Amino acid sequence: MNKYVKTETTKRYSMFISPAHQRDINNSSVKAIMESMREHGIISAISVRKSPRLMGKYEVFDGQHTVLACKRLNLPIVYNEFKGVTNRAMIALNGKSKQWKMKDYLKFGVTDNIEDYIFLNKIYNQEKLPLTALVFMYGGVYGNKAFKNLDWGVLTLDRGNTMLKYIKEIETTFNIKHVRFARFIWGFGKAIDSGKYDHDRMMFQLKKCSNLLTKQANPDGYAKNVEMVYNYGLPKDKIVQFTQK
Repeated sequence: MNKYVKTETTKRYSMFISPAHQRDINNSSVKAIMESMREHGIISAISVRKSPRLMGKYEVFDGQHTVLACKRLNLPIVYNEFKGVTNRAMIALNGKSKQWKMKDYLKFGVTDNIEDYIFLNKIYNQEKLPLTALVFMYGGVYGNKAFKNLDWGVLTLDRGNTMLKYIKEIETTFNIKHVRFARFIWGFGKAIDSGKYDHDRMMFQLKKCSNLLTKQANPDGYAKNVEMVYNYGLPKDKIVQFTQK
C-alpha cells in the first residue's frame, strides 16, 4: 500500500519534532550536512509522519540532522509526508543506515517498553561494558542482528551475572583493562561455556602471571590466551582445554 501523502517546503522549523525512538543528535553529522548544503544546496527531502500526540506537528523518522542543518543555515526544509508509518517500520528504515549504532536500538527498545531492553539498559548504564558484549553475555550467543530487530531477549541471566562478576574481579584485582573489551568477553565466554572453567583457579594463576593475559586481535585469540594462563606452569595431568585445537 502506498503510504506517501505529499511533498512540501517550509521554513516553519517548529513543525518538526523527533520521535522518542529516534537516535540522539550527532553534531558532527549536522555540520557535515551543513557543509554539503553550502556547496551543493538542498538535494534531498526529509521523511515525516503526523504526530499522534501534538496537533500540527510532524515526527521526523528520516532526516532529523537535515532539519537542524536547514534551521542553522536558514534554508527551507523539503519534506515528504507519509501515513501509517509504524515504529517498527521506522527502525527498519533507519536500520539500513550505518549511522545507527547499538545504543540507538537499545534506546528504541526502551522507548517501546520492551522489558529485556529495559533490563539491559540498566546494566549498560551501570557497568559501561560494550553493548555487543552484554547482548552476548545475557543472550547466550552473538545476537546483534536479533537485537537490532528488537527480537532479542535475556535467555542466560545467571551466565551473564556470573561473567560480569568474574570480569570485574579480574579487572579490579589485576588492573587488566582489556577484560572489558567485547572481543575478550566473547573469547572468555568460550571458556565459561566449556563447563571446565574454575574461577578460583584462574585467579590463582593470574597471581603468578597476570602479565600473560594480553591484548588479542579476536575472540579466538582471547579464548586461547585465557586457556594458556589457566594452564600456565601446571603439569600435563592438570591441563584443561577450553577450545578446539
